[in-house]
Amino acid sequence: MLFIRKGERVRLRGVTYGPFALNADGQPFPEEKLIHDDFQQMQSAGINSIRTYHLPPEGLLAEAEETDISVFVDIPWPKHMCFLESEKAQKAARQAVRAAVERGRKYPSVLAYSIANEIPPSIVRWHGARKVERFLTELRDSAKQIDPDCLVTYANYPPTEYLDLSFLDFITFNVYLHCRETFRRYLFRLQNLYGHKPLVLGEIGMDTLRHGEQAQAEFLAGHAREAILMGLAGVYVFSWTDEWHTGGHLIKDWAFGITQADRSPKPAYHELQEVFERSPAEFLEETPRVSVVVCTYNGGRTLEQCLRSLQAVNYPDYEVIVVDDGSTDRTQSILAKFPEVRAIRQPNQGLSQARNVGLQAATGSIVAYTDSDCYVDPDWLSLLVGQLLAGEAVAVGGPNLTPEDGRLAACVAASPGQPMHVLESDQVAEHIPGCNMAFRREALLAINGFDPQFRKAGDDVDICWRLQQAGQWITYAPGAFVWHHRRQTPKAYLRQQAGYGEAEALLRFKHPDRFNGRGDGKWRGVLYGVSFQGLRLGESLIYRGTFGTGLFQCIYQRGPAHWAMLPSTLEWQIVALFMAATGLYWPAAWIGCFFMFLLSGLVAVLRGWQANLAPAHDRFSSRLRVALLCYAQPLVRSWQRYQTRFFAYHSSRSDSDSQRLGKRLLPMTGRLTVDFWSEEGHDRIQFLNAAINHLEQIGWNKTLDSGWSSWDMEIHCHPWTVLRAYTVQEEHGGGKHLIRVGYRLRLSEYAKPIGAMCIFVTAAATALQSWPLALIGLFLLLCLGGMWISGTYRSSRAICLLDRVARELGLTRCDPRSPPQ
Repeated sequence: MLFIRKGERVRLRGVTYGPFALNADGQPFPEEKLIHDDFQQMQSAGINSIRTYHLPPEGLLAEAEETDISVFVDIPWPKHMCFLESEKAQKAARQAVRAAVERGRKYPSVLAYSIANEIPPSIVRWHGARKVERFLTELRDSAKQIDPDCLVTYANYPPTEYLDLSFLDFITFNVYLHCRETFRRYLFRLQNLYGHKPLVLGEIGMDTLRHGEQAQAEFLAGHAREAILMGLAGVYVFSWTDEWHTGGHLIKDWAFGITQADRSPKPAYHELQEVFERSPAEFLEETPRVSVVVCTYNGGRTLEQCLRSLQAVNYPDYEVIVVDDGSTDRTQSILAKFPEVRAIRQPNQGLSQARNVGLQAATGSIVAYTDSDCYVDPDWLSLLVGQLLAGEAVAVGGPNLTPEDGRLAACVAASPGQPMHVLESDQVAEHIPGCNMAFRREALLAINGFDPQFRKAGDDVDICWRLQQAGQWITYAPGAFVWHHRRQTPKAYLRQQAGYGEAEALLRFKHPDRFNGRGDGKWRGVLYGVSFQGLRLGESLIYRGTFGTGLFQCIYQRGPAHWAMLPSTLEWQIVALFMAATGLYWPAAWIGCFFMFLLSGLVAVLRGWQANLAPAHDRFSSRLRVALLCYAQPLVRSWQRYQTRFFAYHSSRSDSDSQRLGKRLLPMTGRLTVDFWSEEGHDRIQFLNAAINHLEQIGWNKTLDSGWSSWDMEIHCHPWTVLRAYTVQEEHGGGKHLIRVGYRLRLSEYAKPIGAMCIFVTAAATALQSWPLALIGLFLLLCLGGMWISGTYRSSRAICLLDRVARELGLTRCDPRSPPQ
């Protein structure tokens, strides 16, 4: 994420400047003539910014404006002492910030202010991180009071990585790591920690006295290249020149400058000049053709902005394909404005099918997907491709950020359930969101693309899990971001969450091991994003090293407390309503009902209070809106999940065999074994694959063995029961096989609680000699019996369908009972 200066995107290519010996005016800067010469020499090297460690004189700021060099001002104050125990030190810090902003606000050359630089970890440990964060927030507010539009940051470094700096306009880190791979890995960590903010390297450098000038040149060029390829907003090299003073003394035992003290260039000067002139695309060793696929359904409101952004992508070889999935708005008229875009129109068939159409039309070896309600960064493709080609991954994703769309959209963005990425490590993803993902084309084709049953959502989750099941892995490019417009109204947001609930139910059929008993997904990795999935209870863990001396004092965020989310669930609300109904006969139940709803409201309020709202929209009314959405979201999502689970059990297309079925093939015991004879070499795996394909064609839901089950397939043909299929094969020589298929009917997870309740009520009726309880128990038992009988009939239809598959394969059924003709 880059800065915008004078209406243009700017990547900071900077050097640190000073401190120097005091000039004639008593300031730690050179005389104006030398400043002018320095700036001219910087321009020749492609340097567009300097970082100063003292408040620069007005002459320097004026000269910077003339030479179009921005100034990043580091504001000095006594931070190396226990400043929170000294009112004088705190006052000095506030005055220093106000004085710097008061001077800088008059000069457009001032880019930003650093309100402090590298507060020692022992000082932070002594005061406590929260107190230091609050004081830095006060300094930020002091700067904003003078100039509300100024940019404010704090120059942090690895020993205090754990500080929460989310209140800043951008993130600055000083990082001195000589090993390029270690440096790259640490940049991944920083970007994942602060992915929604621009990241600037405030200092990188190498001493030429100890390492030599050529080693410095290779080091700085390589590190700057990595920072650019990862999409950082800028880099400041420490330092411009070997002339460096501190404490009133010239430092002679190190030489970090890219020029000598007399300003004669070192090799690093020329190496950086070459690096600074290049874009991320120019650093790629190869640039394979990329097909960008945009699927849209009535996305005319944002489609033009999306296509305009794709026109501006800085990548040498790509095409844009738009699949219009039966839109009825002005989508076609918008596409007419972009003749270079390949537009494909089809009847509405759902998101997955649209993505498959784009995949088949793609001519690139890499297929990238984004949505019509997104617009992309110009370096988006370069950063995705660079990370994909850096290893053996078959897919790569990036973050999706929220643009400034007003307060209501900001509230929706902070509410749970937004598209986000899930990372198992800083570079390995478990899930990448569908609005920002790219794949090697052959990897997608090898698993038959996207599953068409996912019409609204869930296709991205399914494709990621299927790739991983096929032994592939997915990587992540934290700098390759898109701007993603969130839903603009609560109604649209809740409709989106209902679609996600439907997708979760369908995903559970295919990937049962990825879900818990309630139907919530179980992720191995960590969820990243502005929105969150649960309450955060307790402080984060910080590794400080022995006696607080660790060079990398890392923060480890605690996972959300999902157990505390129980009062927000649909099941909790149903129990509360049941208690309310019970209160008509037993008034004491109303007390329990009251406290249950009170806890539900409390959880929603706490989630609204913890929401990550942008400072411009952080008001009481905004958090109240978020709390209301937090209350409604899990109810809507769970309701749709259950509705899909209960009513997605029969085929959406007619099947002649199953429709003509007039009798029950499955006995009341729920157990049946069918034998098939083959003399043509057909085996049980072929039979299973053919059965799976047929069930998919007619829309039956199923769960396949993921490697941990004793059965081969579960067929969900009834809400209250599930039919398991087992297969075994006998070898009879000469390519002759006897394939045995065993069917076992089982109660579904929804029927099991009814069975447990039946047992409990029956036991209570026996113990209490209660006829009303006995009648309730009998009623529940009759319900279970009806479910079982109905399940045998529904399962018989599934058995009949598999008999048909066997006939089409040329298998002969051996048992006396033959299927209807």
